[in-house]
Amino acid sequence: MQPNLSGQYVVGVDVGGTNSRAAVFTLDGKRLGEGREPTFAERGPSVVVEQVSRAIEAALTDAGVRAEDVAGAGIGMPGRITPEGVVLWSPNFPDIEGVPLLSLIQERTGVPIRMENDVNIAALGEFTFGAGRDVQSLVMLTLGTGIGGGIVLNGQVWSGANAGGAEIGHMVVNPGGRQCGCGNHGCLEAMAQRDAIVERAVLKFQSGRPSALAEAVEYQADRITPALIAEFAGKGDQVCLETMAETGHWVGIGVANMINILNPEMVIIGGGISQAGPILWEPLMRGVRSYAIHESFQVCRVVPAELGDDAGIMGGVAMILKALGKC
Repeated sequence: MQPNLSGQYVVGVDVGGTNSRAAVFTLDGKRLGEGREPTFAERGPSVVVEQVSRAIEAALTDAGVRAEDVAGAGIGMPGRITPEGVVLWSPNFPDIEGVPLLSLIQERTGVPIRMENDVNIAALGEFTFGAGRDVQSLVMLTLGTGIGGGIVLNGQVWSGANAGGAEIGHMVVNPGGRQCGCGNHGCLEAMAQRDAIVERAVLKFQSGRPSALAEAVEYQADRITPALIAEFAGKGDQVCLETMAETGHWVGIGVANMINILNPEMVIIGGGISQAGPILWEPLMRGVRSYAIHESFQVCRVVPAELGDDAGIMGGVAMILKALGKC
């Protein structure tokens, strides 16, 4: 749907499997109000529509803004989303395939809606307001429960021929490696997402290697997280140091591949795992330097994300502002 050209406000919405967050802004970027609701993704599409709509409505109430005064809301949603806002596939959202999420939320809220894949939207947010605001081409990776990707080329989000672009987490970096949720073996996601990192650390201390982390959690594997691994790596735990170095190595290969294919000006790395610090970034950059074409690497900055959890919301705002011709 076309934005409301007389609207004076925009809404950015970030839909996650656990929570949906919305924020209202003026056209010149002043943040006025916020709303947050549990998504309840496991309860099915009708509940998701209800909860996302309630987050938008809560943000409007907090801002003191009427729906009819909103130019539009940009929504970032996990998975494969058509330009019409139909969900083709979305992890952790049961029975949502084929659901016209955009039109249902639009009907409920009375606000013009645009919708895109969540990491594409986060990449647009970083491009417009964050680390990438001085470039024209970038790739974004998010490291967490999975590995997401977003691509902006010549100022435009690249979604692919049928909404399947930028699945960077599913490039194969280690043929024959750990099985991925997509069914393949050795995808970047399979090698470097949360469970893979924990699994590598657990296998090391279960083989008998000493580890201060293992002792701290009393050898209970289900208590280990990537954040704990990073913390103990910082304290010199060799098992944890090796685990983070291996993670950086695989991510570095993925980043190098994107540099070689797209020759972007920037690669932005976000997500919770990216915050591990030098114990991740140093091996990551060694991998990039080893595998990227030298001339392409020379013109590409590999940097951390700046917007944190707000990247999706700000990307939603940017999507509406672009539709209005204001950015």
